[in-house]
Parts: sequence; C-alpha cells; structure tokens
Amino acid sequence: MKSAHYEITVRGQMGAALIAAFDGLTATPSPAHTVLGGEIADQAALYGVLERIESLGLELLEVRRTASNTSPQGGSPCHPC
Repeated sequence: MKSAHYEITVRGQMGAALIAAFDGLTATPSPAHTVLGGEIADQAALYGVLERIESLGLELLEVRRTASNTSPQGGSPCHPC
C-alpha cells in the first residue's frame, strides 16, 4: 500500500495535548467531533494511528480514505464505524 490521505473522525473536541499525540495530522474541530486528516504512509501506520486513538480513550466514529484535496465531507468511505 502506498501513502494515502485519510480523515479520521473522533467524538468530541480534542485539546492541544491530544492533538499533539497525532504528529503529522491536522485537526479540524467542530462542536460534536474532531477530524484528524493527513497523509498516512501505509496500512501499518494507519493501524498505529487507530491504536493510539484507542489507547487515549477516544471514540472512533469514522475512517475515510480521501483524495488529498477533498473537504472533510468528501471522499469515499473506507471503513465507517
């Protein structure tokens, strides 16, 4: 698997300390959730991000593989939760 752009949605707004745990990803907050987005190198790196979400006690809502220039609403679903 080559590098791909992902948007990963978690419930609630993440504070600066939690966002810092996802170095290399951007965080886009809304009142109900936060979307982490960016290039992820391969499947192993994606699983690493998902594991970090779980270990921090965050609730995963959605994982979406997108074209790198789409908005958080665009793209095709990879694995809805």
